Amino acid sequence: MRIDDLFKQLTDIKFQADKLLKSNASDHVAVTRFAEYSEEIRHFLMEMQLSDELLLLVNDIHKIDPDFQPKCPFGVRILGVLTFGISRKKFTERKRKEYFLHHIRNTRDQYIYLNLLLKEM
Repeated sequence: MRIDDLFKQLTDIKFQADKLLKSNASDHVAVTRFAEYSEEIRHFLMEMQLSDELLLLVNDIHKIDPDFQPKCPFGVRILGVLTFGISRKKFTERKRKEYFLHHIRNTRDQYIYLNLLLKEM
């Protein structure tokens, strides 16, 4: 891969992350595609071996698990039994949404920072 292609991909992943953040990361298919694309870019960056500093930053990018399921505390499970699972479902959806938004935002910021560092080289 050429460095020009890498800059295009970094711009593209920023655009996709912004799009997901605006939609509140509610589409499972879109989150899965974003996670796969992020891993692909991360893999290309590691193969290029531009500098040790960049490799450390690339290794700090966490993988996004599209099948993330939060653990429910005991109180939520009891409340879930009393409400026929509605409260547990809402808790799970809220925690999944928080997880995706946090990790997508974090990944986007790390790729923006990498893009700036690459432009300075």
